[in-house]
Order: sequence, then structure tokens, then C-alpha cells
Amino acid sequence: MKYSLAILPFVIGSALAGLEDAKYSTVLSAKNFDEQRDQQQGTLTAFFAPWCGHCKSLEPTWTKVAGAFEGDDRCGVAHLDADQADNKALSAKYGVSGFPTLKFIPSNGKPAIDYQGARSEDAMLEFLNKHCGTSKLPGGRLSAMAGRIPGLDALASKFLGPDAVRTDILASAAALATTLKDDTTALAEYYTKVMGKFVESADGAKEWIAKETERLGKLASKKGAVAGKKLDELTMKKNILAAFKYVEDTAESVVDRIKEEL
Repeated sequence: MKYSLAILPFVIGSALAGLEDAKYSTVLSAKNFDEQRDQQQGTLTAFFAPWCGHCKSLEPTWTKVAGAFEGDDRCGVAHLDADQADNKALSAKYGVSGFPTLKFIPSNGKPAIDYQGARSEDAMLEFLNKHCGTSKLPGGRLSAMAGRIPGLDALASKFLGPDAVRTDILASAAALATTLKDDTTALAEYYTKVMGKFVESADGAKEWIAKETERLGKLASKKGAVAGKKLDELTMKKNILAAFKYVEDTAESVVDRIKEEL
């Protein structure tokens, strides 16, 4: 079948998948909007129209971003057909006047935040990480700094120093852990757990770190078998172990260098 040049863009646009076909993205409507919104801290929502060419172009990126947050109980990604009659009042409430309109909608009726960044996977993940307290990378992976706590990293650096009084530093770490927010408490306790292993036995701690790193890596590799937040927790614990291993490796390399210079 042949098409004239005048209608070819319409034919091509119609053949493209639209946001209504986005995988991993929650389908919203006026009926389920409030319920879905309050299940997480917030939701990045695309208000779209099925005939919108820009919406169709956004679908591949939207699917990737939604996939990165699949199963995450902190934030989600969703889409709503703003051109559907039953959804027009809701769209008007959020000031939607063009398509696609992207908004981060917090739970419990807090004001929506307009997304005005680039329509790229990296930019959208950066935006969601900022508002959700996450550290997602493309593909749903976490950055190497996810879970790391600067104050406790500093104590970890001192802890493995040659002149460290480890019991005192462990006490300081435990005190700092009590001042942190609830969502970082478990991670802070993991720092003190590692320090406790070194206080018991330095050699035993090194062996434990190696085995624990391997164990966490195996569990974290089972994406799909482990819930999203639990998967992130495993990766963050592995990152914390890496902080201690880095300090240890750095200290040993310094000692080796000094021996060579003598």
C-alpha cells in the first residue's frame, strides 16, 4: 500500500507504541488515582493522549525509567490518559494543558512538582532519586555510593588506621547511628556490625567481609526473586563493606610503599 507524503507522518506515528503500551508503568484513571498515589512516597506521572506524537516518542524511555522502579515501594512511575472523558476533570485539576505533561505527585495530597528536565532516562532517574531518596542507575542498578553514610564512612576510615582505638570509634559510630533517620538506621547498624567484627578479631573480620560480600552479591543477582527494596538493601550493604575494604587496601598499599622506600 502506498501513502502520500502528506499523510505518511500520521501513518508512522499511528504505528508507534504509545505511553498506553509502556511496560512497568502503572495505569492510572480517575477511579484508582488516589488509591495508587498513596501507596508510595510519590509517583512520576505522565498525562498523555493516545494520538500525541511526542507521547509515542517518550514511550521507550518511559518504559526504562518505570522498569528501574519496578517493585520499589518508595516511588513509582505511572501514566494517565488525560484525553479520556472520565479523566479530564482530574487532568484539569493538575493544570494539564498539553501532552505529555510530566508531574511528580507526592502521596497524601501534597502539591505536585512539575518535571521540567530532559526527556532522557538519566535525567528522569536523577529527578526521581532526588525526590525519593534512591540511588538508581539506568537498568535499575544502584550506584556504588548507595547506602553509604558520609559520617560513618569517615569513622570507618579512622577505624582501620594504624593508631586507631577501635572501641572508642565503635562507640562514636553507635552514637551517630542513633541520630539518623529511620530509613538509614539499618544501614548505620550494619556499619557498627562490621566494626564489631574487627574489634573481636581483625583476621576474622577480613574473612567475614569476603564471605559476606560474596553472599550479598549472589542474593543481589537474583533480580525478580527478591523484592525491590530488599534487593536495594543487599546492594547497599555490599557498598558499605566495600568502604571498609577500600580503607584496608589503601592502608596496606601505603605500608608496602613505605617498606619499599626504607
